[in-house]
Amino acid sequence: MARGRSSLAALVLAVTAILLSCQLRKAFVPSALRVDALVAQREQAAALGAVLTAAAAVPAPVLAARGEDDEEGFDLRIIVIIAPALVAVSWALFNVWRVLFRQTVRIGES
Repeated sequence: MARGRSSLAALVLAVTAILLSCQLRKAFVPSALRVDALVAQREQAAALGAVLTAAAAVPAPVLAARGEDDEEGFDLRIIVIIAPALVAVSWALFNVWRVLFRQTVRIGES
């Protein structure tokens, strides 16, 4: 028995192709009013970006610009920066000297 082609499948394929081509045309080519709205929106976004950039470029007051005569005492930032390093070094030395002491005692026992 020979198989015949279905005319319904060809019709469905043709209708699907026509509908897809109509959808693609709408997806890639916006209307004139839509283009004008998109251009206006892009211009507003560019203006907003320029304003934000200008606002970010405004220099902040610098603390170093204060006079040298304004001595407030000891600066605690030094301790905040050096403290973690001192803790790490002291912990390492504690571990090394503890092991060294144990080995010295063991050598003395034998």
